[in-house]
This record gives sequence, C-alpha cells and structure tokens, in this order.
Amino acid sequence: MFKNILLGVDTTLKNEKALDEVSKLAGEGTKVTILNAISEQDAQASIKSGVHLDKLVEKRSEGLESTRNALKEYGIDYDEIIVRGNAKEQLVREANSGKYEIVVLSNRKAEDKKKFVLGSVSHKVAKRARIPVLIVK
Repeated sequence: MFKNILLGVDTTLKNEKALDEVSKLAGEGTKVTILNAISEQDAQASIKSGVHLDKLVEKRSEGLESTRNALKEYGIDYDEIIVRGNAKEQLVREANSGKYEIVVLSNRKAEDKKKFVLGSVSHKVAKRARIPVLIVK
C-alpha cells in the first residue's frame, strides 16, 4: 500500500476508473494529492473575458468535487492542488518533488479507434517521472 499518491485529474473527464485504482492502492494513513493544472491558454482566455484567475481556480475546484466525494466515500484523506501551467510539466515537477510514491493518471485519449498509444500527458509523465506511474484506461 502507498502512503502518498499523486492523482492527476482533468476536470473534463470522468475519473471513476482511476479513483477505483487509487482505492486499491490506498491503505490506512494514505493521503492522495489531487492535482489539476490550468493551462496558460485557459488562464489568458479567462482573464481576457473579464474573469479573474481566482474565479477560474474556484471553478476548477468545483469541477473536482466528484473526485473529492469519491475519495471521501473510499475513506481516503486528500489534498488538492490547482496550479497554473502546462499539465505535463506540472505533473512531472510534482511527481519528482519527493513527496509521493506513485502517480495515477487517466489516459485521456485511450479510446478505441482514436488512439493507439498513450496520450501526450500520460506519456510524458510516464517517461520523466522518477516514481512509478499507473495509467488507467
């Protein structure tokens, strides 16, 4: 069982399968850190439309509610980090911070006929993280 798990979450996706895998990896005293990245493109579009970055962070946090609720149902303690920047780079940076034992990601584009290999985020994290990475289809 892992004590510190990094869970990369895209709020536009359903993450049930990844959360199910996290529940299998978790044990007593496990803490899951939910990481969501706001891309520069999303941040700039938000600011141009008159929405302050703080409001965008609030909206992202609301989008993570189902993830938080699932972790609560599994009885797993969690933290939430919402960062501004490239999702690939932010996940790799956080994974390599020394705070975690494993990274869990959904493979965003792992749909039949659309993609035969890993999505770009999961591929880069798997390639550059210095800890194990579990990619859930």
